[in-house]
Amino acid sequence: MHNLQTNPPKSSFNPPEHYFDKSKLGELKKIHHAKSVIIYSIYHNILAFLNDCFFFVIKAIGIILLKIFYNVQVENRGRIPLKGPLIVVANHFSYMDPIVLQSVFPRRISFMMTELYYEGRGKWLFKLLRCICVKENGSNIAALKAGIEVLRKSNVLGIFPEGGVSKEGRLQEGNLGVGFLAGKSRASVIPAFISGTYEALPKGAKIPKISKIKVIFGSPMTFKKIKNNSNKKGIAEITRQIMDQIKELSF
Repeated sequence: MHNLQTNPPKSSFNPPEHYFDKSKLGELKKIHHAKSVIIYSIYHNILAFLNDCFFFVIKAIGIILLKIFYNVQVENRGRIPLKGPLIVVANHFSYMDPIVLQSVFPRRISFMMTELYYEGRGKWLFKLLRCICVKENGSNIAALKAGIEVLRKSNVLGIFPEGGVSKEGRLQEGNLGVGFLAGKSRASVIPAFISGTYEALPKGAKIPKISKIKVIFGSPMTFKKIKNNSNKKGIAEITRQIMDQIKELSF
């Protein structure tokens, strides 16, 4: 009688040698990381492309409607820098102002907008349009950092320095946030004055009226020569100069 084998047979699987080679393990991790970065980059680029398509569709609709009903006039559009970080500032007499300003502007604008717009059903729209939410009360450090990031990428930041829509259709005092962003980023600032939107859709109105709308652009401003342009005194001076330029365009 043959003796029965009591020990289990040895496995025929032997792990490849690189399983035990730390240098090759490191290479495998690098390859895996590189693949992840490539996949994320492709995914990000696709989303960015779709977002740009959505923006251009929205802008085209806005241009067509404004052309049909308001025949918006523009002065000095050639003063707008087509490259580099830029802050566009304007008066705020109506909820139509961002639509009008973007429709006549050659570059995409990321607007800083009060949190009021983010409380309604249109919250998703403002996020897709890359707007920056600004709190009415409390700290706005996150909003200021987001604004600096827009400018760091050489894009355009849109600010209505008055903070909210004017009830009387008159230029109000500017908030210091615009001075801080202009001084901190050292980006060029182009002022604009929008007329006719207050008559078309003043604050509190629900149905827009037909009105002549006009946008006038001023010359680009820089504040590199202002000393201590990041402290309170320098920020206040920058804000004052910006508001003065907007006011001059109104005459």
